[in-house]
Amino acid sequence: MDKVSLTASMRSNLLSLQNISRQVDATQNRLSTGKKVNSAIDNPSSYYTARALTNRANDLDALLDSMGQAVSTIKAATTSLETAAGFLEQAAAIATQALESAERIYIRQPSGISDDAAIRNTSLFDGRANTQAMLDQIGADALAATACNQFYAPGTSKNDANFGQGQWYLPAIGELMEMYGIDAANITDGIGASGANGENKSKINNAITALSNAGVDCTALGTYYWSSSEYDNTISWGPNMNNGNRYGHDKKGPNCVRCFQYLENKFNPKDTVSAPKIGDVMYSDLTYGSADDYDKSKTAVGIVTWVSEDGKSAKIVNLKDLRFSSTDTVGNFNPDNPYNGNEVYTCHTTNIKSSEDITDIDNYNGVQIVTAIQKALAESAIITSPTDINALEEISQYQNILSQYDSLIKDSSYKGINLLQSQDLKVTFNESRSAWLDVKGKDASSAALGLTTTEWNTIEDIAQSLKEISSALNQIRTISAELGSYYNIVLNRQDFTENLINVLEEGADKLTLADMNEESANMLALQTRQQLATNSLSLASQAAQSILRLF
Repeated sequence: MDKVSLTASMRSNLLSLQNISRQVDATQNRLSTGKKVNSAIDNPSSYYTARALTNRANDLDALLDSMGQAVSTIKAATTSLETAAGFLEQAAAIATQALESAERIYIRQPSGISDDAAIRNTSLFDGRANTQAMLDQIGADALAATACNQFYAPGTSKNDANFGQGQWYLPAIGELMEMYGIDAANITDGIGASGANGENKSKINNAITALSNAGVDCTALGTYYWSSSEYDNTISWGPNMNNGNRYGHDKKGPNCVRCFQYLENKFNPKDTVSAPKIGDVMYSDLTYGSADDYDKSKTAVGIVTWVSEDGKSAKIVNLKDLRFSSTDTVGNFNPDNPYNGNEVYTCHTTNIKSSEDITDIDNYNGVQIVTAIQKALAESAIITSPTDINALEEISQYQNILSQYDSLIKDSSYKGINLLQSQDLKVTFNESRSAWLDVKGKDASSAALGLTTTEWNTIEDIAQSLKEISSALNQIRTISAELGSYYNIVLNRQDFTENLINVLEEGADKLTLADMNEESANMLALQTRQQLATNSLSLASQAAQSILRLF
């Protein structure tokens, strides 16, 4: 079929009308979708750029959900720690109440021999008086006593009010027995090792080892030492710190020497828990503490060997065996260099008649020592057995609190991750996974925090529990601070990601979204042009219609 021929005018108007129709269709599409770029045909550059921005925004939105879950996981752990700290504070209150009850009801078990004042005023326990008696009677011939009297702690001065010369003395046999550790009730003979248990020596030697490892010049106890107590006119007592044996030694024979210091009414602790303890390090400023916590900024002068019942007084032993230029020569000790002589041994006394006796020092043979110590034991109000401590009702309460604490820690998981049971959490921050945060979990169980003393057999056990709780609370605060830091990091990245997603989506919209006001105006203009084009086409067709009038 032949194509119909149109006039030039009609064809021009028809093409214009077709073009307007296409523009109307495009405008209607933009108005219906709200976008000016709906496909790559519309604008390839804008379309693919917007698509990349939108895809990244979608990827970040998925990560945003992961960050939200991480925030909840950390928050679950920190919330549990707040409650856990409350449990420990409750446990501390129970332990404090138990300690008060125990100290009110029970008299603390002394570490070794009784604190009876009468027996301590004898030559069995009063090394200070014994030392002075020897110096008064025979002077420099009392080699061991003279060395102790001249000694001053390294790191201090000769004139130091507490640890200078004249403050130290040769200990009595009872003081050395206490330093070793003795169960007075089981002593059957003054000679030998009956009743010796070595508990205090172990504490003291452990402290000395810790100090030595920290670089302090000191040596452990472990040989025969001179005491200032006499057996008779020719023999003095000298215990063996290796095994607790007590023997009488000829005064002219060589033994090792350690010095004692009696710090009387130097402390005023609020309670027996804060008083010095056997094995504590004594510093030159009269502070004290565990050797495991050795303060290198201070000068260690000795180790605590005995503490009074009220905690206000203590005895200490110097850190190392004295050394001498010779075994039996007067003036054989150099107080300015107390640990570097050729000899570790010296005589008790020298250059005296064998029958000479120190008048002001009472003599004790093996039987008399036992009688004196047993008398002191009987006259002192020594305790209560460990089972009496076990009867405290606070023990079960304390154990129940720790059980509840551990249950709480186990229940602190969120979506299978428990940061309080050493489980870690990885939080990813970008779509390429090149930025992330490893949230390190911690073991916050009672055992991991050192809450191991759950059986109270002595007052010291209760005090230890209080110390453990204090340490555990400090650890919980540290863990909380670490989790809080993680929480803030994730929260900041979450806020940043939300803002970045908005920026990306806004950028994509700027490339593709249509201006609805502009498109509405365009539609109105196109509709007007379409109407005009139709009218124009109609006018152009009138020339052909006029031919019909000829027929």
